[in-house]
Amino acid sequence: MEPTTTKDKLLDAATKVFLAHGFSAASMDMVRVEAGVSNGSLYHHFPTKALLADALYAHTLRDFHAALLPPIAGNATAEAGVKGLIRAYIQWVLQHPEQARLLHKLRRIDGVTEGMAEGTERGAANADAFGALALWVGRQTEAGEMRAMPFPVWMALVFSPALSLTQHWVAQAKPAVAPKVRAALEHGAWMAVAA
Repeated sequence: MEPTTTKDKLLDAATKVFLAHGFSAASMDMVRVEAGVSNGSLYHHFPTKALLADALYAHTLRDFHAALLPPIAGNATAEAGVKGLIRAYIQWVLQHPEQARLLHKLRRIDGVTEGMAEGTERGAANADAFGALALWVGRQTEAGEMRAMPFPVWMALVFSPALSLTQHWVAQAKPAVAPKVRAALEHGAWMAVAA
């Protein structure tokens, strides 16, 4: 097992602090105290709270994407891929409710007012995953398995229903999603984009 780095300690501490207090009320000093590091270590890795939040979002997003994308690997059919994406999404949320809450909280931060500009780590993390997903969607569309539509519309049709329910799921003491709900979300996502 690799030793925990200072950066990892800071990201873990930021997760706790941002979830407990929200981005606006959280301070860099709260994160520093939670991590048990010096001011120098904190500001060496993350000169501003916005950069810390951006790195934390990207770190969590990469973990999410690693769990989300396997269903479209290899020769997955369009239907199996779309349903698998929703299944993987729900499974990750249930296994990582704190991280799911964190993604929702940090995603809602207005990039202009909070200093989290585009082109940051979060943008790079999304670009990698969206690129792989868009390529797969393009292949399935060309094969006649899915309807042609702009990629942002495809994303909204497939993921928005599950995304809108995530906050409800992670607010539960022990997050759970009934099998009928899972099946309905998978079927709905597929029907929304099927040829």
